[in-house]
Amino acid sequence: MLHTTAANTVMKLIFFMLLCVVNIIQAQHVDPSQNRSVTCRPFGACEPCPLDALHEPFCHPFGNRQLMHCSNTTIPTTTRPPDEPYPISPPPGALGETPAWQPCGRVPAQERADFYEFVACNLFFAAVAIAVSLFRSRRIEAHQARRLAVRIGLVRGGG
Repeated sequence: MLHTTAANTVMKLIFFMLLCVVNIIQAQHVDPSQNRSVTCRPFGACEPCPLDALHEPFCHPFGNRQLMHCSNTTIPTTTRPPDEPYPISPPPGALGETPAWQPCGRVPAQERADFYEFVACNLFFAAVAIAVSLFRSRRIEAHQARRLAVRIGLVRGGG
């Protein structure tokens, strides 16, 4: 009895493996009459993403995107009949282009503008800090001079 159960289990396992192999072969089957692919080429410069598109994957990691024109380059491998030496219309895959976006690096003009803005803000904060420091030190010096004058009796009371 144990021997038949083991044989039964082995048969089920072989059958299951055979089904898996058939499924994998069927999934890899490619239609030989069609060679499908998409070709994309850059069109335009890298530009910042608008605020409503910043969550899109093509806006990561720098928040910039570049327009791409993608065309279907499906090439049928069937031969033309001899009575039609030249095609009347282009193949169905070559009619149009689909616009798409791809992520791109930093925009040099935008980075330069951001750098100058950073430098200008730092200069402004430095100027304000120096002005406040000078005002404070002059005020402290004047206060100390008044205290010294009172101490040595240069300031006389109205009495």
